[in-house]
Amino acid sequence: MAYPQGRQGLQRPRLRALLGAAALALALPLLPAAAAAQAAYPSKPIRVVVPYTPGGVSDTVTRLVMQKLAERLGQPVVVENRPGANGMIGSDNVAKSSPDGYSLLVVVAAHAINPSLYSHMSYDPVKDLTGVSEIGRIPMLMVSSGQLPPNSVKELVAWGKANPQRLTFASSGNGSGAHLTGELFARAAGVKMTHVPYKGISPALPDLFSGQIAVIFDSVQTMMPQVRAGKVKALAITGPARWPTAPDVPTIAEAGYPAASASSWIGLLAPAKTPRPVLDKLSAEMAAVLKQADVHARLVDYGIEPVGGTPEQFQSFIREEAARWATVVKQADIHLD
Repeated sequence: MAYPQGRQGLQRPRLRALLGAAALALALPLLPAAAAAQAAYPSKPIRVVVPYTPGGVSDTVTRLVMQKLAERLGQPVVVENRPGANGMIGSDNVAKSSPDGYSLLVVVAAHAINPSLYSHMSYDPVKDLTGVSEIGRIPMLMVSSGQLPPNSVKELVAWGKANPQRLTFASSGNGSGAHLTGELFARAAGVKMTHVPYKGISPALPDLFSGQIAVIFDSVQTMMPQVRAGKVKALAITGPARWPTAPDVPTIAEAGYPAASASSWIGLLAPAKTPRPVLDKLSAEMAAVLKQADVHARLVDYGIEPVGGTPEQFQSFIREEAARWATVVKQADIHLD
């Protein structure tokens, strides 16, 4: 049917408007649904994998923090231990999980070091996982045997240069945090130290007490009781500041070796491509948890300085740690496979 010129001119805009409205009507149910799903997060229990055995510091800290996180999120947070391969079995499981915020991972410093120690990994720690929030930094306490003469870091270095065969340091195993910290210190101090690996720190303590081992780097929580008992001497804190429960112990920088400053750490990750609103919500809630007085006090008791921070800050920190320790591993020629 033909329309007069005026009516036809009105009909075309009206048709375009109807078509536009129809397209909008089809799109509207989809867009709010996706937005609503993220806004409602979490709507079901969250799984948090600890890639280490139950009962250790990382497991204990995770359970403390996740209980508080669950209270804030209004959903259960279930901690699942998947130990093995220096944390890589549990990490691989989460890296390959759906990036929806319902599978998360708690890691320690080994997460950033593993790529330098192992030539073949089933996942990429930086590309396949992304930062949510750092939980805390764990400075180490550098102690020497109470049976040996040195009473300070500089005295230890001088004694070690005069007694190179006796300057030994123990660790819980090749590639461990204590091992790499010892290697870092040796290079910063320009002194040769012989690494003696044990199956854990506890088996090394008798040799440290007797003077067969000169030095150990381990957590404040583990070593301060031995210092108070007079079995070992506290020489330095490897972190950037003195520790509240050991205020008289200088930092390694104050002792004259700033290049040896180092801390272990613990933090929360998610699979790569997890939606940004989910990461932001988790990060904000983690920051609130870490500010709670009881959580803060418990972490300090464990020898951990609460940190928090944004997803970007934590991911950037992981990259920096990976690069830094890769240099130490290469210089010390450490291989685990």
